[in-house]
Amino acid sequence: MLDDKETWYLYFDAEDYEFIRRKFPELHKLFENYVDKRSDVIRLAVTDKSCDYLDTKVMVAYSRTAAHKDSGEPSEDDVKLEKIWDKA
Repeated sequence: MLDDKETWYLYFDAEDYEFIRRKFPELHKLFENYVDKRSDVIRLAVTDKSCDYLDTKVMVAYSRTAAHKDSGEPSEDDVKLEKIWDKA
């Protein structure tokens, strides 16, 4: 387990980060608190605790749409968000 004071990084390519900004503005606002480098790759500096917090927020955003659909299936945007998060 990582020390909560240890910093590590999540990486998003600019296109994926823009998708999050457009489709999941509440997540984007949270992510902005952790951005420490911008270029063609957006880097978020996180601790173990903050990463767990963000992970929970991503899963809530992902499941919110599915819970409101009759089929219970996630939307295409939700699936894309999950892939982006897994890649980060």
